[in-house]
Amino acid sequence: MKKYLFTAFTILFFAGTSLAQMGKGAKYIGGSFNLNYDEAGYSTYVSYPQGNTQYFNTGILNLNVSPEFGFFLNKHWVIGIQPGYARTSGTETNNYYSATNAVDNYSHTRKYHTDIIGLAINARYYWMLSDKFGIYPQIGISSNHVLNNFLVGSLNVGGGPNVVFFPTEKLGINMGFGNFNYNYNYQTNGSKINLALNNNFSFGLNYYWGGK
Repeated sequence: MKKYLFTAFTILFFAGTSLAQMGKGAKYIGGSFNLNYDEAGYSTYVSYPQGNTQYFNTGILNLNVSPEFGFFLNKHWVIGIQPGYARTSGTETNNYYSATNAVDNYSHTRKYHTDIIGLAINARYYWMLSDKFGIYPQIGISSNHVLNNFLVGSLNVGGGPNVVFFPTEKLGINMGFGNFNYNYNYQTNGSKINLALNNNFSFGLNYYWGGK
């Protein structure tokens, strides 16, 4: 964490004049995109008195798309809306080996996928320490659901601290660290709370335009 804080203060020290495109009526657009493909995948082994089963998951694709749009109420307060879509897919093969009768052995292969949609509403408060560098806490509420079974999903409420650097008037580079999060599971009715300041590092880009 010290390395990230040192980087942030270095940026602040060398920041010159570059008035950020902020103020009432200003807008920003950003978000995140992540694509990961694991051809080899992973395997698991389950053993019980009647026999054992080996599971092989291969060709695993993880896709996450989450654009974000924000609107400045004034030079400090911003409301953001962030829809999201995620997909996980792959091929699962399970081989069963009976401990008593080899005739009962079998192998089964299936392709699977899970699609998740979500929507988040966030609030930011910008505190600019110079024309190019500032900090903003962000808090928000989001809900996500499995597309083919809407009752499966979760509600999340939380937020965390962020820093922003403007290398140009309209481009902001964000870094977040730590978070507070409350998670409620729609299916199990269970909930959990997480609080940390030394994890959940994230980076992003926002493009700003509009009023002053």
